[in-house]
Amino acid sequence: MVAVVAVSTVSTMAAGAGCSGGGDGSGSDGAGHASAPPRPGETARRQAAADSAALLVRYDAVAAAHPALAARLAPLRAEVAQHVGAFGGRAAPVPTASPTMSSAASPSTGTPKASATAPATTAPYTPPSSPAAALSALAREERRLADRRAAALLTVPGELARLLASVAAAGAGHAALLTTKGAAR
Repeated sequence: MVAVVAVSTVSTMAAGAGCSGGGDGSGSDGAGHASAPPRPGETARRQAAADSAALLVRYDAVAAAHPALAARLAPLRAEVAQHVGAFGGRAAPVPTASPTMSSAASPSTGTPKASATAPATTAPYTPPSSPAAALSALAREERRLADRRAAALLTVPGELARLLASVAAAGAGHAALLTTKGAAR
């Protein structure tokens, strides 16, 4: 339980770090120039939002395929949803209990903005059939994203770098929690 609190604190800091950015995201510079170049780091920010949205789809699919894991995954899923928002995307609402995975894993459950930021690879995800393998797959994806975000730190502006670092740390914490012995109970 202590580890969940620590990861939650990191995620809360990450969400707060992303809230102070300026701009309305319209692509306009305020002088009527609609073709203004994107702000530095905008592409990386959108990719990070899309990556988190795709990870959210995976959490939903695992929870739908393995209902016994749903309560255990709920706090991590909630943090991933906060990460989507911190990067400027919109997360799909928490899916209702449903016997079919397609409703929980469908990328169309999000808002149009979330769909616009999600990569084409957010097609419905089919998790492994065993709960332990499903948790391992989530942990691998969390680690992969944490590594990619850490690698991007030197290529983005300071505020986005701090947010990426915080979310990468949270992802590494999620991976550790997902692989902790007894997590598949």
